[in-house]
Order: sequence, then structure tokens, then C-alpha cells
Amino acid sequence: MSNRTPKTLRILMYHKVSDSPPDGLNLSPAQFEEQVAWLDEKGYQTSSFMDLKESIETGKDLPRRPVIITFDDAYENFLIHALPVLKKYKMNVTLFVPVAFLGKTNLWDRGSEKILSAEQLKQIQNDRSVEIGIHSFLHRSYAELAPEDMKEDLENCYNTLYFHHIRTSRVLAYPYGGYPKKDPELKGRMKELFTTMQLWFAVRIGNRINRLPVKDRYELKRIDIKGTDSFRTFRIKLARGRINPFA
Repeated sequence: MSNRTPKTLRILMYHKVSDSPPDGLNLSPAQFEEQVAWLDEKGYQTSSFMDLKESIETGKDLPRRPVIITFDDAYENFLIHALPVLKKYKMNVTLFVPVAFLGKTNLWDRGSEKILSAEQLKQIQNDRSVEIGIHSFLHRSYAELAPEDMKEDLENCYNTLYFHHIRTSRVLAYPYGGYPKKDPELKGRMKELFTTMQLWFAVRIGNRINRLPVKDRYELKRIDIKGTDSFRTFRIKLARGRINPFA
């Protein structure tokens, strides 16, 4: 690969952008646009997991300052508030879908916030700037699942999305960031399953910046962006991955 190859990759994790008060999951539209505009000003260029896969397999360079923007849960407010901002700045995004809840609400939290429907996802996927990944079928933590349950979960996701003719990248965002990290034997079996099922990547939380080349496709780390973060905190997270680098 050329000497342009970046040595780090930042993956940002968002959940909601709406007019509700900012909190640990929700940003205001103004907050989100300020962050996206800053990324653009500082020369960050958005990549997809498809780009990362191609880079690993063919040696094709990622952008000089690559960042992958991800949204978990596929709330309807993504379509209303986040996507127009991303399109304005010509940014790509990966949307992780809890497949069993398409067209419903966030029932895993006993919530009433709308989740995008299959029809809305089909419309979104016509925009090549949006990559669709999976956020499990029933939004259950993979830390609590046996390998056979993980297999069933992934199969349910892909079969359902295939039924709805929704083009999907084979990337999983662990619900709650949960996977069996404290059980080496179970974690090993999980990764063997992922390899067998041709899963490209799985992303956790971690609040770290990924070093390139990728060492573990199934433990890519994301930086959690909160609505309670100040703009200064956001910039520090982009620089370090977390506020306290020693935490």
C-alpha cells in the first residue's frame, strides 16, 4: 500500500438526533450539524465498512483522515434530522438496524420512539451514501447468547432483510456493546461462527481509536458521542478516543 495509507480509523457511534432535550443518546440537530461541519472543515472523509473490507482485501487506500459515522437503532429521527445534514456535507453513514423492530418502536427499552420501516429503509438504500448493517434481531446482548442463539439471530436478520429486498453489509453492532469478552472460550467460538457466516466486521464501544491495519475484525472500537458532550468534549474524543486516555 502507498505511504498515504492512514494509521488510524475513528468510528463514531450515534443513536438519535431530534428536538428532544439532549441526553446520553440524543443530540439536537444543531449539535449534530456543528460536529459534522467540523469534521468536514478538518478534512475528515467518511468511509464505509465496505470500503474497509476492500482496503483489507485489495490494498486500496482509505482516505487520508478516515472516519466511519454509525447510527444504532434506526430511529425515524435519523431520516428526519441526521440524514439531511450528512447529505449537505456529502458524508457517508452506516445505519445499524434492530431487524425485528422495523416499523415498530424501541420496545426493548419499553419505549415509544418510532423505528424506520422496511419501506423507509428501501428508500434510504437508494442513496449510495447510506450503508445498512445489523444491530441484531431482538436487540439482545451477545454477552448473554450461546453460539447457536447467535447463529439464529444472524440468520433471522439476513433472512428478514433479504425478504424485504434490503441491501445489507455484513456488519454487526453488538447491542449494548455486549459480547463475551470475559469468556475466552465462548468468544473464540463466537468468532469462529462469525467467520463461518462470512460476517465482515463486528463493532463494540470501547471509546478508542482503531489502529490500522485491523487486528481483529470482530472487536472494532467505536467512540460514543453523547448529547451531553460539549463541543470541546467532542473534539477531545476525536483526538484521543475518550476524555481520560488512562481510563
